[in-house]
Amino acid sequence: MDQSTATLEDLTPVRKRLEVEVPAAAVQAELDRTFHEVGRRARLRGFRPGKAPRPVLERAFGEEVRREVLGRLVEASFHRAVETHGLAVVGTPDIDAEPITPGAALRYSATVEVRPAIALGDLGGLQVVRPATRVSDADVEQTIGGLRESVAQLRPVEDRARVEAGDVVLVDLTSRLEGGEPVRREGVLLEAGSGSFPLALERQLVGQSRGARLALRVPYPADHPNTGLAGKTAEFEVEVKELRVKELPPLDDDFARDHGKCESLAALRARVRADLEQEAATRADAAVREALIDQLLARHTFDVPSTLVERRTEALLQTLDLRLPEGAEREQALARLREQLRPRAERQVRTELLLDALAARDGIAVNDDELHAEVDGIAARERQVVERVRAFYERPEARAALRAKLVRDRALAGVLAAARVMPSSPAESVAHENQTRYNPR
Repeated sequence: MDQSTATLEDLTPVRKRLEVEVPAAAVQAELDRTFHEVGRRARLRGFRPGKAPRPVLERAFGEEVRREVLGRLVEASFHRAVETHGLAVVGTPDIDAEPITPGAALRYSATVEVRPAIALGDLGGLQVVRPATRVSDADVEQTIGGLRESVAQLRPVEDRARVEAGDVVLVDLTSRLEGGEPVRREGVLLEAGSGSFPLALERQLVGQSRGARLALRVPYPADHPNTGLAGKTAEFEVEVKELRVKELPPLDDDFARDHGKCESLAALRARVRADLEQEAATRADAAVREALIDQLLARHTFDVPSTLVERRTEALLQTLDLRLPEGAEREQALARLREQLRPRAERQVRTELLLDALAARDGIAVNDDELHAEVDGIAARERQVVERVRAFYERPEARAALRAKLVRDRALAGVLAAARVMPSSPAESVAHENQTRYNPR
């Protein structure tokens, strides 16, 4: 069927236009074949099956047949053109084709994005600093303190009415965001003084009294993590109902057994230290890899297909736990989020393309046995049923993604092995800000 020809025009290093022509004879032959098949199956009043003349079929099915033939011819000729010119197409082509005309050639253009051809440069002289992994006594005590906070009991305050920093305050509140509809909530617990910015609602509760009715304004900073609030001002009507204080459990062997899964406080401290050291080492390894990637990207400039960046942006967006307003505000918030995520998405895509080029140069591959071993390893690390994880990776797209990740990991490991990794100052200890609440293993 396919006797097409195609010429290639370079629009950019990652954007190409194919001008494709399917000869008139091939178009007519496919039309004739399709009408013959339709005529064989058609059931038309006044004609025996398979005996309806072509003009009748043309009137009854002409538009449908021409549309079907156009789709088949474009699909077949496009794939042949891509193969002929060796294009690594990403995303969906933009096809510009006129309807089919019997007896005439089919001509159309297809604009596509392709993976860039990356010229690998010098990889010598790479050096990075590995962050500190030393865990101090203060790090251990801060983590155990957080564990105590998480299991604290709340005791009503009876001997005073004034709110102090650290109190847990029970309030009824009505909130309104810049003239929007009010939202009322009752029995909300807030820790006074704990807000993350100067005019946070929690900070404004300090110094108030039980029974007070307050009207407070909270201007949220532009970099607030909740994009629905970022840069906006909220109005709150607050009634302070009750004051409570946290009652922390004694820090002793009983605490270690009840909440730390250890036989003694000393054993809990040892386990916390080991866990923090493991977490710090994991973060340090990741930081080394990211620093190395930064240097690799700085040495290689190349265009990135926008299709891949947009696709990755949407994937990152799906990973976020979003609470967004409805209607037009939702679309505006999503647009801002996409804009914020796009640089991160582009960096990820650029990194993968570069590591793919390194892997291709070095002939790095992952065989099926290695892939199976990694799947079992994922199940063990994530404490999942092996059969369930294996079933997930039976999906072709999941297997392909995992294989690509392993190949890229090996490519980066090869670069890392040749780089100089220097330790950070021994006086530094683990930075605590990035640690999440401790969960005993």
